[in-house]
This record gives sequence, C-alpha cells and structure tokens, in this order.
Amino acid sequence: MPAIALASSSFAWPRGWMVVALVYFAQVGVGLWLARINPVLFRERTTIPTAPLKQDQKATGILFGSVFIYFFLAALDAHIWQVLPQDGEITPILRGLFLYMCGIALIVWTFSKSPFARPTAQVDLAKEQCVDTCGPYALIRHPMYLGLMMCIAGLSLILGSKLFAFIAIPLVFLGFLPLMRTEETELCESVKGYTNYTQRVRCRLFPWIY
Repeated sequence: MPAIALASSSFAWPRGWMVVALVYFAQVGVGLWLARINPVLFRERTTIPTAPLKQDQKATGILFGSVFIYFFLAALDAHIWQVLPQDGEITPILRGLFLYMCGIALIVWTFSKSPFARPTAQVDLAKEQCVDTCGPYALIRHPMYLGLMMCIAGLSLILGSKLFAFIAIPLVFLGFLPLMRTEETELCESVKGYTNYTQRVRCRLFPWIY
C-alpha cells in the first residue's frame, strides 16, 4: 500500500485498495489453510529466520525492495504514464482477477503436494516429498514461482498497468532463475533420484516451453 499510495499521491484509489485487499485476504486465507494442514511449515514461513537462515536475510531484503519498486512504478504507469492503455474499466480488472486467482490456486496446489516447500531447500527431508508423480510437479519443477508470476501480472492488470503485467513475466523469470539453478544443484547432489526427475520433467517454469 505505501508504494501504491506514494505513486498516486492519494489513498482515494479504488483499484489500489482492491490490490491491497486481494493480497491481504489471500495471505490470511492461505495462511489459515496452511496452519491447519502443516503447522510446522506455517511457523517457518511466518517467523523471523533463525541462525541457519541468516544468509537469506540479504536476499529477502532485496526481494522486498524490488517488490516495493515494482508496484511503485506500476502504480505510476497506471495513474500517470499509461504507456499501454487498457481497454475499458471492467474487462482488465476481470482478466487480472482471473490471472491472480489462478496464481493463488497454483501456489496452494503446490503447497498441498510439497509439504516441505520451505523458504530454503530442506534436502534432509526431501526424500519424503512427492515430486514427479504429484500435481504440478509432474509438469514443471518450480510451480510456485510460476504461481507468483501469475499473481504479480494479475495484480498489475487490476491496478491498471498493462505494461507491468507484461514486464512481470521476464522480471520474475530472471529474478528467480539463479535461485532455481542453485536449488536444483543442491538437490541433485543431496537427494537420490532428483537427477532422474529433472531428466523426466525438463521444464523448470513454463510447461512444454522451458
């Protein structure tokens, strides 16, 4: 909300409040669901990192800063620049809402099939995970990142920025590509059978494409 309000110089922006409400209620809803099905994972994703995760604090700070800058610029584009004007008022909102809900559904589906989807790779528990035979992992190796991409693109459309809806795709892809490669390297070295899984499921992020 600070990024959106700062860009628009006002809190009286219905689309901005819509974006904030969607993110808030999605976090609360998914959080309550996760707390019920996997309390351990819920605690790990909602607490300050402990000593083993200190190395991720810098990356987390960069991530939050990037999100702030992204939505600040997206709000500027929607409110002032309008580089790619949207067609109508309702249609872009409906399209964005559909894309956002699909992203949330994919993230929830991923959590339900990978109970060890922690902030960092948990190779000691990975042998218990259901991977290549379960849900989205049968199509791509990193479905949660695809869900995040869909959410950001959908929120951009709802906000009113078609330009940043398109930008979200390469931005998330390039931003998480190094992390995806690092995770896969660690899992291939530490988890028996993961190398064979990467050979069977060759696409990292986009089904049948990459």
